[in-house]
Amino acid sequence: MSAWERLRRVDHRIWDALLALVLLGGGILGLLIDPRPDARGPIAVGAALIVAQNVPIAWRRRAPLIVAAVVVVSDALLTYLGYEATSGVSVGIALYTAAAYEDRDRVAPVLGVLAAVAVPVAFVVNEGNWVETVLGVIVIAGVPITFGRIVFNRRARIVRDREVAAREAVIVERARIARELHDVVEHHMSVMVVQAGAARAVVGADPQAAVDALRQIEDAGRAGLTEMRRLLEILKSQGHDDGRAPQPGLAHLEQLLAGIRATGLPVEAVVEGSPQPLPPGVDLSAYRIVQEALTNTLKHAGEAHARVLLRYAPGVLDIEVADDGRGAPAGGNHGGQGLIGMRERVQLFGGTLESGPRPGGGFLVRAHLPVVQEPVG
Repeated sequence: MSAWERLRRVDHRIWDALLALVLLGGGILGLLIDPRPDARGPIAVGAALIVAQNVPIAWRRRAPLIVAAVVVVSDALLTYLGYEATSGVSVGIALYTAAAYEDRDRVAPVLGVLAAVAVPVAFVVNEGNWVETVLGVIVIAGVPITFGRIVFNRRARIVRDREVAAREAVIVERARIARELHDVVEHHMSVMVVQAGAARAVVGADPQAAVDALRQIEDAGRAGLTEMRRLLEILKSQGHDDGRAPQPGLAHLEQLLAGIRATGLPVEAVVEGSPQPLPPGVDLSAYRIVQEALTNTLKHAGEAHARVLLRYAPGVLDIEVADDGRGAPAGGNHGGQGLIGMRERVQLFGGTLESGPRPGGGFLVRAHLPVVQEPVG
């Protein structure tokens, strides 16, 4: 792992704390270099205000409006008292964060009150020079707020698009699952037809072979009915794609991982337990779950590593797909459309699905699939 990747995985709270420490150090250093003997207050008051101006930056993403209020008021008091060695960097960062993380209805009143406090102070300090005051407000406040709103609106648009896509995905995904399960059921019906023909051909010459063929028909019919019941539970919408391409399974997993690696996402596969033959429906769903989880990792995790774990146990297949990326986007989730498809698949087989951020960073998808062995005709 490169040095940049290790730095990128550091918790954002640590970066915010370091940023606050750097700003605080710069403010105190500026005060010591230029103590401002003509300031309206003692140097201890200036130092205290510099602390109040910069330390809250460590909490800027957890309480944006409170941090913005404290930072702007502290900066205004520093300016009014004559400590001109301080800079507006903390103010710009605090206002950008408030605009980027809060709704307009919440941030607008707060910024209005802060402007009513800070602008008159800047006007007085600038000795009534409106041009200098306006330019200062634009540079220190206007530009950061504008960029913050651009980031907020982009994030909100992504969330809206995902909600629309999620509603459409329910219909599309169920139709796709219905087509795939149709192929599985068709397999069992074909077995029944072949075995019925074999039984008819040998019923007179070899009764035992006919009995065996009838048993195969019974087993295939039971398995087919199970798949058909699952198929009928799907609210299948009208689709336009009637293709019948061969359906993949876990035997094709290495090909899938090779394609993922080719995109630049390192991914490893781990198998625990003894691999066992899976019913076609479970095999197909297991493959799709891994595929969709890795697709979401590509979309949302950024530069990351992924790990696919298949754990075989008697009657059970557990699937885990984990990454160490940046986790869920703010205000959204980690691939809502893909999670819808995975949840639909595990529910068809009476399984469970868990998904969410990992404690150490990144995202985890865990699927538990019961495996009911079906006879092969």
